[in-house]
Parts: sequence; C-alpha cells; structure tokens
Amino acid sequence: MDSRAHASPRPPLIAAAGLLALMLAMGIGRFGFTALLPQMRDDGLLDLGGAGVMAAMNYLGYLAGALWTAFSTRADASRRLVVGVLASVASTVAMGVHLGFAGWCALRFVSGVASAVVYVYATGIVLRGLAERGAAGWSALHYMGVGCGIVVSALVAQGLGAGDALGGWRALGAVATVAALGVAAVLAPHGRSAPGTPTNATTAGAAPPLGWLAAAYGLAGFGYIVNATFLPTLLRGESGTAGAAMAGWLVVGLAALPATALWVRLSFRRGGYPVLMAATLIQAVGVALPVLVDGVAAAMTGAALLGGTFMGIAGLAQWLARVPDARLTARRIGLITACYGVGQIAGPLLVAVRGRDAGLALPVLLAAGALVLSAALLEVSRRRERLG
Repeated sequence: MDSRAHASPRPPLIAAAGLLALMLAMGIGRFGFTALLPQMRDDGLLDLGGAGVMAAMNYLGYLAGALWTAFSTRADASRRLVVGVLASVASTVAMGVHLGFAGWCALRFVSGVASAVVYVYATGIVLRGLAERGAAGWSALHYMGVGCGIVVSALVAQGLGAGDALGGWRALGAVATVAALGVAAVLAPHGRSAPGTPTNATTAGAAPPLGWLAAAYGLAGFGYIVNATFLPTLLRGESGTAGAAMAGWLVVGLAALPATALWVRLSFRRGGYPVLMAATLIQAVGVALPVLVDGVAAAMTGAALLGGTFMGIAGLAQWLARVPDARLTARRIGLITACYGVGQIAGPLLVAVRGRDAGLALPVLLAAGALVLSAALLEVSRRRERLG
C-alpha cells in the first residue's frame, strides 16, 4: 500500500490532467461549435435555425450521456473515461469533413454523449483524488479546462482564412488529440487504482436528497446556454465584424480561467450556497446585458460575466452534490448533470423553432429569467436539503 501511495500522482498533476480532460471534451468538443458557428454560416454550411437544431442534438447527447452515468451502478470509471475521450476527439476531427447536415447532427450527438461521460468521470476521479490527499483547493485548476478550451477555440477561429470553417475543426481536433495523451497517462490509471468504498443500499439510502438543487441546476443549464451557443453570432449582429464576435468569445474563455478559483475560494469562506446564488444572479445580469443595452461594450461586459460564472456554478453545484462514496458521487453528479442537460436542450430548440429571422432577444431574456428562478430554488435547497 505504501508503494502505491508513493507512486500515485500528486494533486497538481491530477488537477492538470483534469484540466486537459475538460479542455478537450467541453471547451473544444462542445464549445468549439460556438466559436466556429459564425464562419460556418459565412461559408453557407448552416443557417441560424439549423445551428439551433445541431446545438440541440449536441445537448441531447449530453443528456443521454449524463443519464447513462447517473444510472450506472457498476461502471468502470477509467474505462468509460478513455472511451469518452476517444469519442470526443474523433467526433471533433470528423466535423472537419463535409458530411452534410444529418451527418454533422449525428457527430454533435456523439460529441455530447462523450462530453458528459468525460465530464462526470473525470470530475469524479479528480475530486475524489484531491479529497483523499486533503487538496480540495486544487479542483479550481481542473475546472479551468473549459475556459482553456474556449480560449483555444476562439484563437483558432480568429486565425481562420476565408471559407475555412472545416479547417478550424481539424485544427481543434489536433489540439484535442494532444490533450488526450495527458488524460490517458494520468487520470485513467489513477481512476483504476483509487480506493473507494463500494456503494451499498445503506450508503445510498443515507445520502441527502438533492431534488431542489437538481431543479435549480437544470434552470441554470437553460440560463447560460443561449449565450454560450450564440454569443459570437449575437456579437456579429451588433458589430458587423467577425473580429468583435471572436473577441467576445475569447473574453468568455479568459474570464473563465481565474473565475473558477475565485468562486472555490469564496465558497470556503462564505459557504457553498451563498456563493452559488451570487454567481447565478451575476450570470443573469451578464446574459441579459447584450440585449438590454445596445453596443459592443455591453455585450463584452456580458461575455465577461458569463465566462466568469458558468464554470463556477457547475463546480459549486457538483461539490454540494458529492458524498463520501465514490460511485454514488458519480451517480449524483450524473443526475444533476442530466437536469442541466434538459435545460440546455430547451435553449437552442427555442431558437430553432422561432426560425432564422426571429432573432435572439426573447430567448436571451427568458434565459436570464431562468437564472433568477434558479437562485430562488437554491435558497429552497439550502433550507430543506442542507447539502455540502
């Protein structure tokens, strides 16, 4: 046992490998679509309605993957993590081939499944490994992976030549491939060797309920997803330039990098619930700003508030959902992630149903209202469920 402990990775390495996992599966595999959407529209590959359907397919896959993890009782976390990483990389690379609308929808579905699987199992392995080492604060580095991926996708999109959206997908796939090597080298072996108490009926029955938290988290999924999917498109309409659109998406990623550490640190001082509610209300302001106030400056401010809160909300909600048992923690994170996935599907579908010429103002304002309601439900959860 001593030799295993000596050979096990140190907390910074575990968190860094988690960063790479979230970067390739979430920041690139998921949100690369947001960065490349304006160029895909310029290239005549998609219109706004089709983009909404394609995004909804991705979020439907995310929901399917989250449900799969939530109801898996004997899952091998390491094996599923590796499969999810491979599927995420492959589906990103394949987006660089002109497969047509149906083919791309299928790929986005696969990417959604993979992103949920990687997110749940990588997060479970990382949080458990850090907790065992008394190094929970390093979890902030893990959650920075999404922001890193968004920054990468924005930089790739900014560097595209005319009519080269498919080349952008191939470039993102290459970055994801390199990141996958780090995940396979660190997290997969650690997931196999990490100790944990087997889940049993007593443990599961003793776990606190999280219905109100799950409902609040589901509303948060709807609340952020319209801007997280269409912000560059919205900015393109405000400014008329591709540079401003990609600058806004870059602001989201850059704001996400330090923000997760800030929210984690604040939660240690002020408590998980108060900080989570504050982040949710701040995000509501950021979501609404681009349509309530004219001009690129307001949209950029909204982008910073969105980037500065959305991964903090995810990390704090998952931290509240955790329990000492490793497998049960993965199932509980999978359950609330599934609720998040339901909320995410609704946003792009609303855009698609309204059609290509209806605009984004109404979906954005409804999303901001959902975040306010989410904060109210978090207060209900704080009083009744007393998680964390």
